[in-house]
Amino acid sequence: MTPGLQEKSIRIPVTIITGFLGSGKTTLLNNIIRKHPATRFAIIENEFGEMGIDSELLAGENSTIYEIANGCICCSLNGDFFLSLQNLIERDMEFDHLLVETTGIADPMSVIDLFISHPSLEKHFHVNSVICLTDAASLEDILDLEADARKQIALSDTIILNKIDLVRKKELSQLRKLLAGINPMAEIVETTWAQTNGTPLLDTFAYSHPHVEKTTLSFDNINLSLQDIRKDDPLPGAALNGDSHRHDISAEGFVFRDCFDMEMFNIWMSSFLYFNQNSLYRVKGILNFKNYNKRYIFQAVKGSYIFEEGSSWDESEARYSKIVFIGKYIRRSEIEKNLRKLFRSSGVY
Repeated sequence: MTPGLQEKSIRIPVTIITGFLGSGKTTLLNNIIRKHPATRFAIIENEFGEMGIDSELLAGENSTIYEIANGCICCSLNGDFFLSLQNLIERDMEFDHLLVETTGIADPMSVIDLFISHPSLEKHFHVNSVICLTDAASLEDILDLEADARKQIALSDTIILNKIDLVRKKELSQLRKLLAGINPMAEIVETTWAQTNGTPLLDTFAYSHPHVEKTTLSFDNINLSLQDIRKDDPLPGAALNGDSHRHDISAEGFVFRDCFDMEMFNIWMSSFLYFNQNSLYRVKGILNFKNYNKRYIFQAVKGSYIFEEGSSWDESEARYSKIVFIGKYIRRSEIEKNLRKLFRSSGVY
């Protein structure tokens, strides 16, 4: 039995590092280890011909590396990857943070879903964030050609735009727009040599309900408050993102003043996620339910979702629900129509 995981019941944060081939993932991994010498890391990585972790950084430290060299992590969820996670739980050692580096061709959605949906893993680990490395010099071509690269960006909480020294400033502005068009809620960090430049990566708590609420509110630069929406104001436009998109992945947001029925919402969302799990990548929301005095924070990856209680609604504020969907070929009008069926016409505010 592992004292650090079992007896203390400490859930270990997991940071997933993704990005297309040659973007600098392993360099970032080495930089993170170098900048946090007091942190005991467990590391699971793929070796597909890229440079490995600098073993000198781990010398003398209570850290361990698992390499999955015979297949992609995302294709080994019931094999090497899952066994590596089980070994981490069972080993008689303590560590502070789990780093997972996927291959450049990997789909991180299945990795995230595993930590959220598997009971034994959810008991011991919690997802801290997903970081996506991008190569500024080749990003535009990769986004046009590689669906996996677009999906990695859509699922990320932090996007590191690496190798910016290889492009002009005018091009950087265009690249930021392309990235924001795929994932407008992610933080974009410009850098060279995969340096973090002081950006916190290990303790971002991107899957915590305060962070989900914050990023949901910031979507499309709309901050809903009593000053923005009063009870006597018209309902704000349901369309938060009506722009045309260059690629197949986009983010669509909805704002409603009507309150939802919790049971109806759960039934519909469970079904919607199940039937769209291959095209719907991430959902975040702040929800107002009938007869509940607290806002509920909602997030989903693939077919798994989490509800958490947020702060209480203030008596003087106008309640609202705000939901953002990130995915491929999102059918906006159909989603809005279905969501409106979940309202309680006699709802209280």
